[in-house]
Order: sequence, then C-alpha cells, then structure tokens
Amino acid sequence: MSETISPIGFSASEDWTVEDFYRFFHQLNILYNRLYVLEKIKNKGQSRNLKNAFYGSLSSVSESHRLIIKSIEVHSPGDFNLLGVDKIIQQLRDLWKDISYQNRLTKQRLTEQNRHDKQMHQLKEVAAMQKLLQNQIKLMHQLGYKEDEIAQGVKALADPLEQLVELADSRKISLKEVKSKN
Repeated sequence: MSETISPIGFSASEDWTVEDFYRFFHQLNILYNRLYVLEKIKNKGQSRNLKNAFYGSLSSVSESHRLIIKSIEVHSPGDFNLLGVDKIIQQLRDLWKDISYQNRLTKQRLTEQNRHDKQMHQLKEVAAMQKLLQNQIKLMHQLGYKEDEIAQGVKALADPLEQLVELADSRKISLKEVKSKN
C-alpha cells in the first residue's frame, strides 16, 4: 500500500459532550482501520476471514499507517487535524464531503414547510453512504468473499459510518478545505 501520508481536517462548532468527542474519534478510527484492511487485502491478493479481519483491524494497521492526530484545538469553533494513509484519507474525505460539506448549505436552507427538499437531502446522504459501501462490496466480491462474509463486512463498515453521519447531521463538525501545496 502507498506510504504517502495525507492530512484530513475537521472544524467543530457548538458545545460537545465528552461522549460526542469520544464517539467521533472512535468511529472515525474504526472506519479508517476497516477501510485500510480491505485495501491491504486487495493489495496482497490474499483472502482471509473478513469478519476477523475487520474486528481485528487495529492490530492489522502498522504503526506508521495508523491515523495520527496532528493537532486539536478544543474551543468553539474547534479544529481537528489528522494524518493517515493517502488512499484511505481520500475515501474519508470524499465520504465526508458527500454527507456533510456539500449538503451543509442545503441543510441550512431547509424548513419544515419544505418537506420535499428535506427528503431529497436525506436521499443524498443515503446515496453517499451507499456509494462508499457499494465500492467496498465490489472490492469484497473481487477478493472472492462469500455473500455471508460480505454481509458481515458491510455491517462492520456501516456501524461506524452511521454514527459519523449522525454527528455530521448534528452540524457539530464539518470537513475543512484542503489547502493546495503550491
């Protein structure tokens, strides 16, 4: 797997409970590790028990490829900056843009009277989650996993994904723009 390490940053607003803070970093780490494991399996061309691979994902990620906290500013607005393997960070960045950043302006304009727009936004969120999961399902199929293993794999990815979407919906956190290296 590529050794390139890339940044990802989030801006936080409002007051956070300790549970929200823990849940965000814990679920982000779980999702990162599980996406990493799938990429590692793909690159090595080895088939292994997917459930065990996902639930032992932390021990499968080498120290140099683990998600690293670059900086945290805990005030409102807060600022979280992390480093991780480029390919996995890009997947997280794309996911977050789909579920949070791109739809944030739309969410702010929604009103209860405009139920159709709210439903469309919810469909976009679901589509973003499905896009990530669909790519991972395709990869699991290519790696030769059976349907029951794929179902377990989807659950292992969907659990942290749903919790991250819930935090994104609360408007407490958003993806920061990546600064170009010019």
